[in-house]
Amino acid sequence: MHDVLDERSGAERWERCLDRVARAVVSVRIDGTRPFDTEWNETAQATAFVVDHERGLMLTNRHVVRSGPTVAEAVFLNHEEVPLRAVYRDPVHDFGFFRFDPARLRFMEPVTLHLAPEKARVGTEIRVVGNDAGEKLSILAGTLARLDRPAPNYGQRRYNDFNTFYIQAASSTSGGSSGSPVVDRIGDVVALNAGSRTQAASSFFLPLERVVRALRCIQREQPITRGTLMTTFLHTPFDELRRLGLTAEREAAARARDPGGTGLLVVAKILPGGPADQRLELGDVLININGQPLTHFVALEELLDERVGETLTIELDRGGTARTVELRVADLHAITPRSYLSVGGAILHDLSYQRARAHDVPLRGVYVANTGYLFTGSDLERDAVVLEIDGQPTPDLDAMQRALEAIPQGAPVKARSYSLEAPARERLSLFTMDRKWFGMQRAERDEATGLWPPRPCPPPPPNPPLQPVSATYPGDASSKHAELARALVYIDARLPFKLDGIHRSRFRGAGVVVDRARGLVVCDQNTVPLTLADVHITFAGSVELPGEIVLVHPLHNIAVVRYDPAAIGETPVTELPLAATPAKPGDSLTLVALKKNLQVLTQSADVTTIEPLELPVPQPPRFREANLDRISISSSVKTIGGLLADQAGEAVALWSNFSYQLGKDHRVTEHGTPISLVQGVLEALHDGLSPEFLDPGAEFQHVSLARARRHGLPDEAARRLEAHDSDARNALQVARICARCQEEEGAGWRPGDIVLAVDGRPATRFHEVERALTRGPVEVELLRDGALIKTTVRGLPISGAGTDRVLHWAGALLQAPHRAVMMQRGIPPAGVYISLYWYGSPASRSKMRAARMITEVDGRPTPDLDAFLEVVRGRPNRASLRVKTLDLEGKSQLQTLRLDLDYFPTYEFRRDARGWLRVDHP
Repeated sequence: MHDVLDERSGAERWERCLDRVARAVVSVRIDGTRPFDTEWNETAQATAFVVDHERGLMLTNRHVVRSGPTVAEAVFLNHEEVPLRAVYRDPVHDFGFFRFDPARLRFMEPVTLHLAPEKARVGTEIRVVGNDAGEKLSILAGTLARLDRPAPNYGQRRYNDFNTFYIQAASSTSGGSSGSPVVDRIGDVVALNAGSRTQAASSFFLPLERVVRALRCIQREQPITRGTLMTTFLHTPFDELRRLGLTAEREAAARARDPGGTGLLVVAKILPGGPADQRLELGDVLININGQPLTHFVALEELLDERVGETLTIELDRGGTARTVELRVADLHAITPRSYLSVGGAILHDLSYQRARAHDVPLRGVYVANTGYLFTGSDLERDAVVLEIDGQPTPDLDAMQRALEAIPQGAPVKARSYSLEAPARERLSLFTMDRKWFGMQRAERDEATGLWPPRPCPPPPPNPPLQPVSATYPGDASSKHAELARALVYIDARLPFKLDGIHRSRFRGAGVVVDRARGLVVCDQNTVPLTLADVHITFAGSVELPGEIVLVHPLHNIAVVRYDPAAIGETPVTELPLAATPAKPGDSLTLVALKKNLQVLTQSADVTTIEPLELPVPQPPRFREANLDRISISSSVKTIGGLLADQAGEAVALWSNFSYQLGKDHRVTEHGTPISLVQGVLEALHDGLSPEFLDPGAEFQHVSLARARRHGLPDEAARRLEAHDSDARNALQVARICARCQEEEGAGWRPGDIVLAVDGRPATRFHEVERALTRGPVEVELLRDGALIKTTVRGLPISGAGTDRVLHWAGALLQAPHRAVMMQRGIPPAGVYISLYWYGSPASRSKMRAARMITEVDGRPTPDLDAFLEVVRGRPNRASLRVKTLDLEGKSQLQTLRLDLDYFPTYEFRRDARGWLRVDHP
């Protein structure tokens, strides 16, 4: 009976304790808005708890506060929200503080939890109260099992604590419980939850001794000094110390000073170039500093934190020999980055002690936290450390900024660097300077606000005049094949933004010069998929020039780019002659194409088939060739594009790469595109026009006449189609129609229609329908649902400029719905299409995923970008909005979104006759 009463009393005590603790614990929503140091930009959830309700101070983990730009808000037990401001993140240990305004809480009075590090003892029964695994409030039980566990190692690329013990218990915490208080049955906090082992129930808690000191400094408005020798120590037991050579006398003295002690601190890692480099050695046993014996991490840190900038006398045992060294204490805050440079979408900052220590490299150079657009196509990746820019040393971010500010837009830049994964191997990289799409800004943490306000850098210097450069071609210049090869160029296209469902940021392929005087080059869309891109064109594998995108065909796998003919000097470029007669099966042709190594391939090939190209529908929607009779040849050699020429040396087809998606794999197939499709584009360009095309509004497929008869095709109609195209024995059937065309009067296609005649003539080929529609509205004869009907169809105008306007809003990239969305998914163009979103943004937090349409904001329709801007214009920072979206299956969803104009301002890019221009919106 007595045991039952004790158990009930203990349960009631825990219940009263946890009721009080829960009022201090909050769920924290964190948006890491920029990649920085060991962290990516991301959206996450964690836990914090109030440690001073009068001053509005909350304690959580360092990896929650984060070392870079952070936007956070707390949700209390009663679901009241308050914004948080990061006020401190420790340079080494996994704790930090947020501040909130207590006056913003209207419906509850928060309580302060008392920090009691001295109460952490083996056997103490504890509860972890927090936001475990994303739940609003979870309470996990455990018992402290160990107080001297080594700091957990989360991996070389991630943040890791060191020079401290951790406390271990089996409480099975998981993601979301980071920053939770570990409380005893009185409700005092004995430790801070920090991490766990996923394969076991073990949880890791941070001791609170140094946390208490930092809290008191904040409360007293004093600086939190942090000192370091840039050395990692491990607490090593006496049995191992004896193997390291510790003398019996020193062991006896250490045990006498600390009867309960089990070991001493040993040097485990020394940062190259740091205060201890060449002075301390691995395995040195720390005996005392300035005559003060030190056996635990807390005592060591107390001494270092109080003596920043001073010189200490350190006594060591090195293999049984006493040594004395003098070391100067460095400032930990000074080697922890608090500023970054954003250029070309890349994020650069000083190499941090955290990353340098993990990889044993000196604190010198500039760290690439994010490659952005700037380094697309180069081998400079995240975790690279840049040492030089164009031969100028970049020991720190200031030097890096000066070097980059002196480089003109679009200029090639040489960077000497190494990867933290292979620090002994330097490499020389080449990238292209970009100040056009993303600009260049320096951001530094403002301790008063917790924000990282950007400061624009000076504009780049002007570009020097482009000097003509000439090159020669290899081989016999008089041969017919060599003449065709001189029409080939190599094109490198880089995309600052992934629009229209495009899946990559860089595309490379071959182009063919079709107008030497005007510098016009034709290529496929697996080489140039968008007009919003930077292109460079290489001639003879020797001369590289910037190019301009003229058009991207909205219907077929063709794009046109332009170069300055004067810039290639005397380079003997050939203008490709176009054949008037189309290819047919059995023709003997010559394939002239480029391989990946830019070598020219010349090979005889026979036309094997000319038949419809059928590619699977991609997810998400993006350009996919349709309504094309592709040319297949006997060659199986892989190329990046070229041409097919007849015996007269005239091009009958472009040899094109067609991109398609199979499951989650993006693949490419090679076929010939009839040159007739290019000729109409070139005629319009020769007239000085900006080509506009007519969209038939439907995708067709071939069905056999036998199958058409099963649909009800009359015998007489079948015989007419047979006579018109005796080889094919097929009819055209409408496979799908464009939602845009359903909106237009006179677009008379319906899925399943079988085409019998167009403009009074039988039609069994795709080009016959497209060509007829260029003459205006035409009458078509169809077999629909077993009945013969006549109706009028017309092509709908569609520009070759492609997507010519994109809007960045709340961390999402918005555009008008592109044709593939309307054609492949049947989504009508009444809304704003989400092309992508950035992690750590309001769009990410609100789960506004790509490939959705925004149809309403705060109940007001947003049929296009102008209407959308009108609705959101003038909304203040941190304002909340209701956003209604539509997915590709037509299902609606309502989401709430809170603006973050500090890190995700509103701006757009528009394309006009001057090119792409940025427009900022207040």
